[in-house]
Order: sequence, then C-alpha cells, then structure tokens
Amino acid sequence: MKFEPWTYAFKLLGKKVGRLLPHFQDLHNQLKKGGVLIAFPAYLSFMILTSIVAFIVPMILLPFLFPVILHTSFLSVGNFVLSIMFATLSSILTFISIYVYPGIKSSNRRIPIEINLPYISSFLTLLSSSNVPPRTIFRSVARIDTLREVRQEFSNIVRDVEVFGQDLLTSILENVKYLPSKRLREILTGYVATVRTGGDPTEYLRISTENVMKEKMVKLDLMLESLSALAEIYIMVLVAMPLLFVVMFATLGMLGGGGTMNPALMLLLLTYVGIPIMATVLIVVLSTFSVR
Repeated sequence: MKFEPWTYAFKLLGKKVGRLLPHFQDLHNQLKKGGVLIAFPAYLSFMILTSIVAFIVPMILLPFLFPVILHTSFLSVGNFVLSIMFATLSSILTFISIYVYPGIKSSNRRIPIEINLPYISSFLTLLSSSNVPPRTIFRSVARIDTLREVRQEFSNIVRDVEVFGQDLLTSILENVKYLPSKRLREILTGYVATVRTGGDPTEYLRISTENVMKEKMVKLDLMLESLSALAEIYIMVLVAMPLLFVVMFATLGMLGGGGTMNPALMLLLLTYVGIPIMATVLIVVLSTFSVR
C-alpha cells in the first residue's frame, strides 16, 4: 500500500480543519491549477499537522542540543527562549513551504502552456476550419503527446464529457477556472461565449490566433533587444575588460611596479576566478530569457 501522509493527516484532523476551509480558498484554487492530485481538506490537514510536528520535534531536541553547543545551562531561561524561537521558526517555514508549493507547481505548468500557446491556438483553428465537431477538436488536442501540460488540461474537459456526461461547453467553463494560463483561459472562455451567442467559432479562433501571434512577435522583439544588450555586455565584460587588465598587469610586471599587488597573482585570479565567475553570471542571466 502506498504511503500517503496526507491521508493519515486527514484522519487525524479532517473534522477539525473543516472550519478553516473557507479561509484557504486561494490554496484550493492553486491546488487545482497546479495539478496537485490531493483533496483540499487532506492537503490542509497535512499542512497543519506537518507544521505542528515541525514545532514539536525541535522543541524536544533543541533544549538538549543548545546546552552542548552554546555551553549554557539546561534549565536557563535563555535555553528555553531559544528553543521556542527556533521551533516556531521551523514550524512557520514548514507551513509556508507547503502552502506555496501548489503555486510553484502552477507556475511550472503555466510556462510550457504559454510557450506553446500559438501552436495550440493554430491547431484549434485548423480543426475548426475543417468543420471538425467541437468534441472531436478537444479530443484531438487531448491526444497530443508532445504537449503534456496541454494534454492534461484538455483531457479533463474530455473526461467530464465522455465519462460524466457533461455538456462540452459547461465542461470547458468548469475546467478553465483552474487553468494556470490566463491567456488560454481567455481563449476558451471566449470560444464558449461565441458558440452560445450564435457566432462563428472558427472566425473567433482565427482572430485569437492572430492576436496570440502578434503578442508572440512583440515578445520576440523585446527578447532580441535584450539579447543584443546582453551581447554588448558580454563583449565589454568578458573580452575587452580582461584584455585591458592583462595588458595592464603584464606592463606592471615588466616595470616592476604594482606596489604590494603581485601582477602575476592578479593575472591568475583574473584568469581562473574573475572570468569564470563573470561568465557564470551571464549564463545564469541568459538562462532566464524565454518567450512566454
């Protein structure tokens, strides 16, 4: 049997946390958007129980550890106060970590959806313009293996229609509430509104695809401008500046100058420490560039 700590937490605290559920509706939404397959009451119970354990365990251990580490008396007030402070901090950090986890998951799911949004919108438009039935359109998108996050969202819509017998438009509206991508949520909501008001869904999808493409092009232009600026910084910091310092330190070494500064040592530090650190910083900055 698979060990699921949130199940045991719900058995212990499920009835008691019921009154807290309305105060954590934002957490409920994040669980849905993040695709965390744990019931909301069970997750809240797990979060509270883990925070309690994170307080109790340090509170038991720290009063014995602090006297050894800090050489204080076991029965001193300072030892007791420090133990409470660290136990409380541990509990708070545990609570916050579990609380923000669904939001992090939601963000991780949102990014690939928004990156592939032009392809998703184009695919929907192509199928709709081919007079494919709406149910078949969503079923086809749900079968795209290369877009896992998109497949999951559309699979939920298809599941509600085929398994639970729900109307397609109602299923779309129910599931888009928890879509991590706001842009895709707007497109699907507009699709439902267009169909219900008797509009042309194919024309709506075509216009939406054009808007998505235009937004993508604007973001690409901004990214290219940023990359151009970064390339200039790269030339200046990793090409021109090291050459300038190499010439300066070599000249100081030949002239016997430099005072207390050893030119040979400075060249070694620049070559094996300074340049790698600056290159690493630029690589980290470059890795943050993406079109979403």
